[in-house]
Amino acid sequence: MQMDEPSAISFKNVTKRYKLGGGPREQLLDAFGLVWLTRRNTPAAEFLALDDVSFTLGRGRRMGLIGRNGAGKTTLLKLISGNFRPSEGSVEVNGSIQALMTMGQGFHPDYTGRDNIRASLYYNGLSRSEAEEAFDDVVDFCELGSFIEQPFKTYSSGMQARLMFATATAIRPDVLVVDEVLGAGDAYFLAKSKQRVEQIISRGCTLLLVSHSMGQVLELCDEVIWLEGGRVAAMGEAFHVVKAYEEAVYGAMPGSGDPSATRRQVSRGGNLVEAPKALKAHEATDNSDVNKIFAEPPSAAARTLQLQLPRFLPHAIPGETPAVPDEDGRSFRNTAPGGLSRWAGSGELSVVGFTASGPNGPTERLTSLQPAKFTLFLEAAVGGMFACTYGVAIHDLQGRAITRLYSPPDRFQAEAGDGRRVELLLNPNQLGPGTYTVGISILGETMVEDADAALRHDLLSRSFSIIIELPDSLRAASAGFFHSCEWEFHNATLPAKARTGSEPDDQIAAE
Repeated sequence: MQMDEPSAISFKNVTKRYKLGGGPREQLLDAFGLVWLTRRNTPAAEFLALDDVSFTLGRGRRMGLIGRNGAGKTTLLKLISGNFRPSEGSVEVNGSIQALMTMGQGFHPDYTGRDNIRASLYYNGLSRSEAEEAFDDVVDFCELGSFIEQPFKTYSSGMQARLMFATATAIRPDVLVVDEVLGAGDAYFLAKSKQRVEQIISRGCTLLLVSHSMGQVLELCDEVIWLEGGRVAAMGEAFHVVKAYEEAVYGAMPGSGDPSATRRQVSRGGNLVEAPKALKAHEATDNSDVNKIFAEPPSAAARTLQLQLPRFLPHAIPGETPAVPDEDGRSFRNTAPGGLSRWAGSGELSVVGFTASGPNGPTERLTSLQPAKFTLFLEAAVGGMFACTYGVAIHDLQGRAITRLYSPPDRFQAEAGDGRRVELLLNPNQLGPGTYTVGISILGETMVEDADAALRHDLLSRSFSIIIELPDSLRAASAGFFHSCEWEFHNATLPAKARTGSEPDDQIAAE
């Protein structure tokens, strides 16, 4: 944020401590600063929820707050909303604030939806005429129908989320704080909520969003704070911080203390092994019959195809792209902003080079409906027999997965230091124009259903970036994805009279 930009929220060296232990009497005395009356011989233990946190959020900005459970996110939000005071430092909030932090908080469980809406609007200082106008907006947005007359406690979590979000955003606050409430609704509600947030922000509102959904953070926020153990681990552009957070949280291996690592297993000898499902998948499957089916593709001349415009047939002709020489095997081209994000792996195989190529060779810019190739170079750290499945994940800049591609098994013998080339040909590239990130994974041989449980040799998450362009001559067909299809044209004999749907068949036949 620029120094002269007006701030909506400002934290300066904020620390928050909680005293642990003690009953209601001790807590009451502590609240009034009379803890000395407890006559304790030893000082109460303290928990440091936030430790020297400083940041400034400009007006009209959208900030995400991420971190593991217990990192201090909720405490930070409660300081912003005025529920708590900091133990040290200062918190400054400029403007009105609306906080959605706990499902059902501030809504009386025995009141109907209608009564809760009116009570919330009046509580936030709206006049009768303003409240009536806002009330209609809330009812239209939450789409609860006749349930608006039912007690709030009878609502599902999704219905409660709709009502709370609609009421909070109808007030048009200066600062909107959202803590995981968006995750309680369905996809339809989430899409409506995102659109509403965009409208509010366009009017100058500031958003602070807490979410464990990195895709949601990337889509709604332009900057992110990552809290770890009450401290700011990273702060900056959303994409860079999210990538670093994912690497730290999901890149851990067994023994690191990260619960997410338990999906990998370690043998008694200390070696990394695949999960049982993944082992069963490739031990019990012989791919020879599958390979025979695709060994000889049917001739394109076997039948006449009326293809879509622009005209293309996937894999009908060889996709010609120059080969990347082995001399470039240790070069990483097309690296994304922030560089490589390598998650922890077995260490037995690693990606040491990547290049994206078009018909004219390595390039930063590919073209829709032209051949494109990803070339990976791997290096073995140990000798042995390897059986691998390779994965490529392509995301847009909002974090949405555009496509995920998995390879058939690759079985090979290698000695320590040996290299291996892996090529993925998009023939043609059917992605629409835009900027995308590319992630690469080397897994133990597995099936798609068990990919999440497979042995991970190496993973480079969102580490590469490609720009895809479309010629201006094809602008009328521009889309996020170009799908192949077949058209058919035939003469048709139409009935003399249009059928209304209420006439029986025999009546139409008689006429």
